[in-house]
Amino acid sequence: MEQKPIKEQIGLLIDLQVIDGQIYAMSKEKASMPGYLKSIDAALELKKTNIKQAEENLKNIQLKQKEKEGNLQQKEEQIKKLQGQLYMLKTNKEYSTMLAEIGGVKADNSLIEEDIIKLMDEIELAKKRMSEEKEIFKTEEANTQKEKEIINLKSREIEAKLSELNEKRNTITPNMEKQILSRYEKILKNKDGLAIVHIEENSCGGCHMNLPPQVISEVKLREDIVVCGSCLRILYIEDNVEIN
Repeated sequence: MEQKPIKEQIGLLIDLQVIDGQIYAMSKEKASMPGYLKSIDAALELKKTNIKQAEENLKNIQLKQKEKEGNLQQKEEQIKKLQGQLYMLKTNKEYSTMLAEIGGVKADNSLIEEDIIKLMDEIELAKKRMSEEKEIFKTEEANTQKEKEIINLKSREIEAKLSELNEKRNTITPNMEKQILSRYEKILKNKDGLAIVHIEENSCGGCHMNLPPQVISEVKLREDIVVCGSCLRILYIEDNVEIN
């Protein structure tokens, strides 16, 4: 089979690079999407912590209230028991001592009742906070869902565009020499989707290293595939560019 001119092959490589550059960028973006979706879910899960903390706070206050109410009940029973013993006392001194003891327990009860009222206020505030945290989470959850829908839509759009680009690619590759195409694709894979670059101001358009005059002369001739000695990308000179 007759070999196609290198000049023509380089022209095809340039066209192919435009397509492959887009394919590389879109494929990279698409590949990052599952990880990004996972991070969104993880961030939302983390926001549940505020609700759990609010629930735990409410539970702790309610336990304190229950404990105080238990103490109050014990004190009330103690007062009843002491009051029942009053009628059994024989001296005024014993009677006065018992009254003083009952008074002390009642004073304790007043403090406990104050604590219970404070805890009831704290419970109302804790319930309000928990309700607010749930509303915040509900909004965050809705926003997250919208964001995920946008990402999934973008993913489908990229898939459609990649399919279109691969079809265009398939119209070019059959016209290329297999060895040249294989060499180009190997560089493409190793150089982040950029295999062929133009020379600008006597430098490689890929790594920006200065090129020897001999290399530039060989590139101008377009009689062979010439690569940059530094980054190994294929070099070309645009037709409308003059390089001294």
